[in-house]
Amino acid sequence: MAGSLFPLVYAACLVFLLVQAFRLMRPGKSVLTRAMERKDRTGLVTTHPELLDDQGELTKDDLLVVRFPDQGSLENSSNT
Repeated sequence: MAGSLFPLVYAACLVFLLVQAFRLMRPGKSVLTRAMERKDRTGLVTTHPELLDDQGELTKDDLLVVRFPDQGSLENSSNT
């Protein structure tokens, strides 16, 4: 009895997994909108406090770069 059900269960699982794989690979509107609405875990856009000035606005100052001599030269952040 169990020997005759195995091919049926195997085929049903195979079909289910194939359908799920094609659903995941198909580009859909929901995937595109989720990628465009990237937010952090709080649902808000987070700004690091060290980037804010006394009035709570983003600073216009250039960012400092730390270079370590053993890791080679890095590109300047303003060149990107």
